[in-house]
Amino acid sequence: MNFSSKKRSRPNAWKELQKELDDREKLEEENATKFKRLDALKSRTAMEEELDPEGMYAFADILIGRDMGKDPKLTKGRLIFELFEDIMPRTVEQFVRMLEAKTEPTYLGSAISKIMPGYMCEAGDRSSKVEGASSGRELVFSRVEQEANWQVPHLNPGVLSLSDSKSSKFIITFRNCEELDGWHAVFGKTVYGFDVLKAISEQGNDNGEPKMPVAITGGGLVPRGTHPREFLKAMELPKDEGVQAKRVMRYSSTYRHTGLIGH
Repeated sequence: MNFSSKKRSRPNAWKELQKELDDREKLEEENATKFKRLDALKSRTAMEEELDPEGMYAFADILIGRDMGKDPKLTKGRLIFELFEDIMPRTVEQFVRMLEAKTEPTYLGSAISKIMPGYMCEAGDRSSKVEGASSGRELVFSRVEQEANWQVPHLNPGVLSLSDSKSSKFIITFRNCEELDGWHAVFGKTVYGFDVLKAISEQGNDNGEPKMPVAITGGGLVPRGTHPREFLKAMELPKDEGVQAKRVMRYSSTYRHTGLIGH
């Protein structure tokens, strides 16, 4: 066998090196674009900024307590959401339609049936059970799998996401809930009414069973071009609690930094 120390010529070495450099540069550009897009998605649920009146907003009126007897102990409040119509347009459209509707399918009278203090609540429960059987009215969303962007995170309190791909139930977080990422499609966030979210969280138990009934009593779309603060309502607390000042909170810096509501 003949061994030679002479290096073999590589006529295409420069072209191969150039191609490798080009491929590496292309990969870096793609990664930069990807990370920029991910940062933009994170900012949708994380950034605290002045709201754009041209955005899409909706409101939901909440009632806590039993409206019974001569002096019912009721707490009323309003949540205002920013809806991500550019991410999940058909889901958002159906969500608003159900907030506004007076007949089925509607969120009017639906319950917040699960409340985990300091974690999240599950709202929009329209199911009615007769002898243990569900009414079957809950199949309302049909395009979730096709339009969901599973990379939008549950990064802060007040994030809205669907409980599943078809039922009317939706989740509102009380803290950073990144464990829900990829499992529940995010379609909006709360921008006003964090005092109401705190009151809802206080009605929960570790098993999720509410201490008092919590229901959606109305809602609708904020007209395009109208700043959502125009639809704010001060939370009405039971009179005998001795609370004189009514608060309307947007995004408390306390909640932003601790990432926690109701604990």
